[in-house]
Amino acid sequence: MKIKYFIVQIFISIFLLLACKTTEIKKEEKNYTFEKTDWAAVSFLEDQSKYKNLLLAIDSNLKWLNRKKNDSVFNYGNISFNTSDYICTTNYFLDELKEKNRLDVDLVKKYFEIYKVKNKENYNVLYTGYYIPYAIASNEKTNKFNIPVYKTPSDLVSVHLEDFYPDLKGKVIRGRINKNRLLPYWTREEIMEKKKLQNKDLEIAWVSNKTDLFFIEIQGSGLLTFSDGSKKYIHYAQQNGREYKPIGSLLVKEGAITKENVSMQAIKKWLKENPKEEQRILNFNKSYVFFNLENDGPFGNINVKLISERSIAADQRYFPAGSLMLLDFPYPESTSGKDNTNKFSQLAFVHDTGGAIKGPSRIDVFWGEGELAGEIAGKTKQNGEIYLLAPKLKCNTFYTASNIN
Repeated sequence: MKIKYFIVQIFISIFLLLACKTTEIKKEEKNYTFEKTDWAAVSFLEDQSKYKNLLLAIDSNLKWLNRKKNDSVFNYGNISFNTSDYICTTNYFLDELKEKNRLDVDLVKKYFEIYKVKNKENYNVLYTGYYIPYAIASNEKTNKFNIPVYKTPSDLVSVHLEDFYPDLKGKVIRGRINKNRLLPYWTREEIMEKKKLQNKDLEIAWVSNKTDLFFIEIQGSGLLTFSDGSKKYIHYAQQNGREYKPIGSLLVKEGAITKENVSMQAIKKWLKENPKEEQRILNFNKSYVFFNLENDGPFGNINVKLISERSIAADQRYFPAGSLMLLDFPYPESTSGKDNTNKFSQLAFVHDTGGAIKGPSRIDVFWGEGELAGEIAGKTKQNGEIYLLAPKLKCNTFYTASNIN
């Protein structure tokens, strides 16, 4: 009876704490609409050199769409369309793209209606970026490689609150059971410094740099290179349930970095120059990520391979997985020679989500793998517009994607 009483009390407390947040979500949903727009009023600057990149993204998205039920619906509040219509429209679009062997903007206009995402407050979408970092790793612990990469512990419990309260859809709490009590899971400090997960056979690899692993956690994936030359991806598997806190905010508060200059590169540089402060700063973010070790990747949360500049992370309560979007924002400055006077205006698909990507005014662009992608991702913090593309054709079920390889 004590156990039952305790569990009931937990969920009553959680419900009361999150009810106000649920109200905020519903209020935010009402503040956003999708306004049909004339293509002539839209900045659309697709680069022909990215034609093959687009084909890969369309192909991946179609394969995922065909795992859904044809009668399922993509719902955006004031507009919606059937998955079957989306599939067949995309197939006709893809067929003509391949026939022309080039990126034809007129074909996009032929097959898709465009809707601008608008809000009553009239503020723009904030674009950020992510990428796949590289790290040198070992299969065994050594003097150099002594930072563990952990898989998900068996004692980590996830509670999906919508199973108890439908209004709390998408809300999850995580913890551990101790003497019939659900407690918060170990923090980063408890895992990294107090070794709470040591000797539990959870290590899937070892790295030499804790800051590198920290930023792989933030990105959600990484590519490890081992001494024998083999390479494997690590992908986000689970998280300890603790709130994510950006360490850049702490460095700004302490005066180590100015607010204007804070970036991933600046944070890494400061931590490298101040090794005695490294763990303290990292511990400010109590969140900790557990990984899977895999041969292929990178993948988004819907198990679709991410395509550079064509896959985005979004809040899928507002932009369902698989949605086709048109991004429009200033290109971030980088050593690539491009600057923020250039527009980044091209098609992308919702293939991922992220812990910090909340609400319809936040989008995370996947820039690819390696150092240059990381540089661009670190400098992506621009305001812009975003548009939804909806299929024009009403195809019912006469065209499926069975011909997709």
